[in-house]
Amino acid sequence: MDHGTLTVNIPQQDSPALLVSTTHTTSDLLSAATLKNVGQRLLTACRLGWVVVFSSGTNEVHLGVPMNISAGIESGATWDAPAQSVDFEYVEQGAAAIAFFVAEAFPSGSEPWKADLVQVRQQAVSLALKPKAKS
Repeated sequence: MDHGTLTVNIPQQDSPALLVSTTHTTSDLLSAATLKNVGQRLLTACRLGWVVVFSSGTNEVHLGVPMNISAGIESGATWDAPAQSVDFEYVEQGAAAIAFFVAEAFPSGSEPWKADLVQVRQQAVSLALKPKAKS
């Protein structure tokens, strides 16, 4: 699916959950995602997000719906998240990139972890607008 819009996952070293794979289609730009619990506690819920970056550097942060994980995700295990309904319209509007990230993670018996949205925006713009290598 190459329409000139880069799709990337934002690295998040401080998150208890990481996006390890994503699937993108023209009907849903995040039609599937696999999360890995890299923390020490069972994860019982999460929320994904994405930053739409335009070539001008302007960007929009969007948050998906919170997802309860009834069986939980054990430390070191993965979980397949459902489709997130990310509209292909962003591509049609000329987005340079769409960067996906874990917005929130809910470890059992602990405070919820929330991504620093300012930092996420900066990372997304940096990934989207970095000069491409010449071949």
